[in-house]
Amino acid sequence: MPITGIKIKDNRCFSGDWCGFDKFTKINVVIGRNNTGKSLLLNLVRALCHGSDFSQVTKAGLRCTGSIDENKLRSYFADGMGASLPGNHWRDHGAHYANATLEWTLEPDVAVRNLSIVDTAVPLRYGVEEEALLRLQLAAIDIELPLKGRDFRHLLADRDIRREAPSDALRLSSDGTGATDIVRRYITSAKDVGSRRKKIQHELLSALNAIFGPDGTFTEIQIQHHDDPGFEDTKWEIFLGEERKGLIPLSSSGSGLKTIILVLLNLLIVPDMENRPIRSYVYAFEELENNLHPALLRRLLRYIDNFAQDNDCMIFLTTHSSATLDLFSRVDHAQIVRVTHNGSHATTQTINGHFEKTGLIGDLGAKASDILQANGIVWVEGPSDAIYLNHWIHLFSHGELIEGRDYACAFYGGSLLARVGFSAPNDCEDELVNLIPLNHNVALICDSDRSAKGSTLKPRVLKAKEALKAVPDSTLWITAGKEIETYLPGSVIGAALGMTEILDPDKYEAIFPSTSKTQKGQSYIEKKLGLGSIDKVELALKCSPHMTIENMSERFDWLDRMNDLVSTIRKWND
Repeated sequence: MPITGIKIKDNRCFSGDWCGFDKFTKINVVIGRNNTGKSLLLNLVRALCHGSDFSQVTKAGLRCTGSIDENKLRSYFADGMGASLPGNHWRDHGAHYANATLEWTLEPDVAVRNLSIVDTAVPLRYGVEEEALLRLQLAAIDIELPLKGRDFRHLLADRDIRREAPSDALRLSSDGTGATDIVRRYITSAKDVGSRRKKIQHELLSALNAIFGPDGTFTEIQIQHHDDPGFEDTKWEIFLGEERKGLIPLSSSGSGLKTIILVLLNLLIVPDMENRPIRSYVYAFEELENNLHPALLRRLLRYIDNFAQDNDCMIFLTTHSSATLDLFSRVDHAQIVRVTHNGSHATTQTINGHFEKTGLIGDLGAKASDILQANGIVWVEGPSDAIYLNHWIHLFSHGELIEGRDYACAFYGGSLLARVGFSAPNDCEDELVNLIPLNHNVALICDSDRSAKGSTLKPRVLKAKEALKAVPDSTLWITAGKEIETYLPGSVIGAALGMTEILDPDKYEAIFPSTSKTQKGQSYIEKKLGLGSIDKVELALKCSPHMTIENMSERFDWLDRMNDLVSTIRKWND
């Protein structure tokens, strides 16, 4: 996509600055208050897909950002000499602009105006370079606009699934019209009866149950014909089967369920119905959070996210939901575009830094405590422990759980554990610093500090263990060995330090040298590695790349503890 960004102005609320998209990513989240211009941005996306008349979305043309590759530029800067440009046209002129970032305006008459070089290292010199400018403008005309030829699928915020009469033409409208008829045809039609029924009864049903998770399980999707008194005898309705409830008409269900079905029809059924690859679609879903519980919304958004990545399609979401921002604000394949209005005109801003994201809180009607905080805290003794835990969680969740979004690591400082509490705010002892108000989702990782089998745990650890019994969805991991580094296999330590034939640490062996003279020379670092000392954080950073589930799973209770920790973090994020 040589054109990376498209902006518009001089239309309705976008009457001031150029507004739009600096880039396009797989997931594009548009956030803003009501009536700021979010829907107009979706109209721009629709026009880009259909290659339609852009006068409907802009009177000033399109402001494009992009680059021109060498092959295209050589058509306008031939490798030769001539009077129009001094010197060799390609080597002395055109080559300087290959893949450089340019900006230009594509006007309604398809003329290129106001072309400029964004890269400061590639100045456009006028005078003798005026001819070069003209040639760059001609080359820019030939660049295809992004999204051209893709099929735009739109789901409005005002949507519904209704009883419908049968129709010969299958079409799913942006307000949900046609959904019932599509399901009817897929279930009852004799054409490709096996594969079509399977798309509804297996593929769509499985996705629906995956999204609903613990909130409900549906056993079947059916279509029923209303011929009872009081119903028009031509109307059909979708019914969902549930255990012990039988078939329930969709009209008796909430609008949140209808929203999820409409999303799934767009993603799974429409491409099959139109016989087009999923990657050729651009989806725009407006305010999916309407009438959806936040936990259900998060599962729907995760499904959409995975679908976009698996099928290489592009999705645009307009939202007022803090859950949407929380999910997509920390992933590389998503962007947040903020739309604001100052009373006279709207502006857009691509949100990048953390403090730019915090500026969105007011737009969402949320407080700082509602948003941009991790969904739970893993309390560890210090930074080296956090390095190990972050790497292990990444391994165990196959990269699904992200530090800073799904959880955060915080340090309690080892012996300082004696001065902190994990209690309901009114129940904590006055002399203790209560950590629960920071986040009630808690995992605590403690070194056992045992020096032999059967050694007693320190009072501070026993106290924390007892306190966490009363904290829902919490977990406590007391290391099986003396400290967290005891879990490291000798092979990992050896690979990290460039050593061979390194023995595993013993279960109750001190890893690091002691300051006590009586313990001098007794640590693993001294006895088995032959080192006088080593930095804990440096060791953690060097060991991390060499750790795998396979070489860690045999170390004491590591596998069970990681299963418990990752399950707990997933529960926080359900």
